[in-house]
Amino acid sequence: MGMVTHAERAHVGEAAISVGSTIYDGDRLSTEAGGVLRINGPSLTLQLDAQSILILRHPASTEGGLEADLACGALVFSAAENGSVRVVADDALIRPAADGATLAHIRVVNSKELRIYAQRGALEFSYHGESELIAEGAAYRVLLDPSEKEAAALESEPANKTPAKVHYKFLFIVIGIAAGIGIPLQIHELESPDKPGPASPHSAKKP
Repeated sequence: MGMVTHAERAHVGEAAISVGSTIYDGDRLSTEAGGVLRINGPSLTLQLDAQSILILRHPASTEGGLEADLACGALVFSAAENGSVRVVADDALIRPAADGATLAHIRVVNSKELRIYAQRGALEFSYHGESELIAEGAAYRVLLDPSEKEAAALESEPANKTPAKVHYKFLFIVIGIAAGIGIPLQIHELESPDKPGPASPHSAKKP
């Protein structure tokens, strides 16, 4: 599935994991507080932030590629043009919308809320039969299975505010990148040198 290129306070199963370790189909990966784990595979890099749990596997479908099941915490993936990955989080599915290079941040807030940032390339989001395109550069707070009260409140937002995208199964609320996406510090190492993409708030130069 890939090889570990950076590991701090990280585990595979119950054992500590180190740089150079090989990751296999079905491995359960986790990080402690202050930990980080980065894995390089064919045309794909994954980075797990602190206090996160991830299971990697080959999907049962014929699509191939890699499936990353994010149980908690935050994940960043960087896929090349021919990289194939799909992330499962809270029963939702997030994957590149096209074959181009993609850099995405996904955070599980709780069982009913996600934060998603498409830093480079568009993403396709789907949940229980409904789907939405996340454009490059967009960051959303995603509420799953919203109540009628939550949906009605967002639909009645003032005209001067960016409207939420309301679906029957989920709500997309526009947020700023700094509003809790949770971008790991080593994200600059995931950037493509020929197309770095929009800057993250952690990489902004101080005056």
